[in-house]
Amino acid sequence: MLKCLLFIVVLVLFIGRALAQYPMINSNPAARALLTEGLDQVYDNHFTVAGAMFAQLEKVAPNHPAVDLLRGVSLYYQWFPARTDAKLKQQCVQQLELAARKADDWQKEKKKPNATANSATAQPEAIFLYFTAEAILAKISHLELEPFAVIRHAKNAYPYIQKGKTFQQQYPDFYLSTGLYNFYREVYPEIHPFYKTVAWVMTSGDKKLGMTQLQIATQKALFVRTEAILYLTHLLTDYDNKPADALPYLAHLIIRYPNNPYWRFLYGQSLLNAHQVDDIPHEISQLMAAPEEVYHQMGTLLKARYALEKGQPSIAQTLANELVQGSIRDESARAYAYLVLARIASLQGQQKQARQYYKQMLELAEYPVLRNEAPK
Repeated sequence: MLKCLLFIVVLVLFIGRALAQYPMINSNPAARALLTEGLDQVYDNHFTVAGAMFAQLEKVAPNHPAVDLLRGVSLYYQWFPARTDAKLKQQCVQQLELAARKADDWQKEKKKPNATANSATAQPEAIFLYFTAEAILAKISHLELEPFAVIRHAKNAYPYIQKGKTFQQQYPDFYLSTGLYNFYREVYPEIHPFYKTVAWVMTSGDKKLGMTQLQIATQKALFVRTEAILYLTHLLTDYDNKPADALPYLAHLIIRYPNNPYWRFLYGQSLLNAHQVDDIPHEISQLMAAPEEVYHQMGTLLKARYALEKGQPSIAQTLANELVQGSIRDESARAYAYLVLARIASLQGQQKQARQYYKQMLELAEYPVLRNEAPK
């Protein structure tokens, strides 16, 4: 049973009385516009503007769980990627839990014998809101190393992956969850054989179909279009080792959301993985100009990797050491810094030291693109 729960966690991570009267945002043009414009402001780090738009949305759809979810997403991106503000994280969790409770009550209301036709029509929206809130809560718990909370939220979210498949045409946002399921269901047990013993009890996936569904989500989803781009580029870069295929999607993000340095960091990482380094100095300068320390740390990683690419191991070593001795919480960034140190040690003939750095990298590295760098 524990193995099954752990596998469900993987799939989810990478993936009242008047409640039946909620208006359906998906079919309301004014509400849709406020939702998408507000999310665009979140993704461009304009959180105050986003909050004002969500307040307008609340007037159009009073007490709707989508408003609570949107506010939770905004708080999440104020907390992430630095992940240092405990109060902000607590506010985010509380907002997401409120959204999940409201959406769950909405679902229960629509199942009653006297449920209205409108309630039945709203089913996919209620399911999507509940699943998304629980999935983000699971992700936060995963980042904070809270395994029991991860399992609880993952158990809550998992059943709605299968339910969402029936609503894809009506509600294209479900292409994200079904696409991730199809990809991870096939790929993850191959990477981690431990899970093969439980994967057979779950519906088969299809890696190619999963990638296609994620591409559809990047084009048609209402709520999760940007998240679909993030997941698609993550799978292309970190699992399939096809960073060049991810670059057009990430380039779209830095053009659409120029005020968010995190997209530039992801773009710079993929450029380096693809050995396309001409634009790296510009991306570094943009990160170092940001006011938040976390982006200076990410810029330092790009500097270290760029120096190594340009044949400057001494500079790369100094920068990578600065990063691993610092406070950055992003495990992947720290793993890349250890990879830089391991490669330099190998170049210098210090094989014992290189093995130690590779070991430290593997303790942090979660994805094949990094794990495959370690000598077998």
